[in-house]
Amino acid sequence: MSRVSPAFRALVAGSLVAFATGSVLTTTLFAQGAPVPRGGAALPRAYGDINFIVAQPVGEFDTFISEGYGVNGGFVWNFDRDRVFGMRFEGGFLQYDSEERQMCFPGSCRIGIDLTTTNDIFWGGIGPQISVPSGLVRPYMNATFGFSYFYTESSVSGVDDLDLEYFNTTNHDDLVFAVTGGGGFLIPLSMGRTPVLLDLGATYHRNGDATYLRRGSIIDHPDGSVTIRPIRSEANFVSYRIGVSIGFPTTR
Repeated sequence: MSRVSPAFRALVAGSLVAFATGSVLTTTLFAQGAPVPRGGAALPRAYGDINFIVAQPVGEFDTFISEGYGVNGGFVWNFDRDRVFGMRFEGGFLQYDSEERQMCFPGSCRIGIDLTTTNDIFWGGIGPQISVPSGLVRPYMNATFGFSYFYTESSVSGVDDLDLEYFNTTNHDDLVFAVTGGGGFLIPLSMGRTPVLLDLGATYHRNGDATYLRRGSIIDHPDGSVTIRPIRSEANFVSYRIGVSIGFPTTR
């Protein structure tokens, strides 16, 4: 059974409590027609977000890899006038392992080259989102259905080159169906013509079984041949994020 960290359980529990409390307060205010003195401007009908993420593997995945780091972006379109119900589109990328070796250029060591191998995950999905549309802190919850793409790439560059790749090879990849579920808080920073909100949250990524590589999965032999030993296991993880959401100018 997958192990979920205590921090994630606490965040989910806190999100549920805050979401329920905020929903009751917001519904009461709307029913009474009372204005919200601070944080009263509703969420924009459409907004995008960009976040830095830290990923923590859980369950079997945690026995094979360590934490990963990456970015996640999304777009939300709220259907209703009150900005409670919406649809979310998102995609993200993280790197959970890498290794680098310095080698001689074939035929001469006068030129050194760097061989870099990275182990990455790219994902995308679409699903519903429900939000508390007003207040100083605005909880939300969402779920998506989509895919996760696990892949390992190797590339070479000159030792003194800065991020300049000359050759690139995909050593292994796997595409799996993925489901996510998570939540967080939007905190208004500016609710003017172009709203800006701080975004804090966490998402559970359920990828099921996948095949992937890690450091040491590719073995180079003296004769130049290569052995690749993929790992197959559950590949679920939790991503924690911090970033900003920015509203798009749209008609109400």
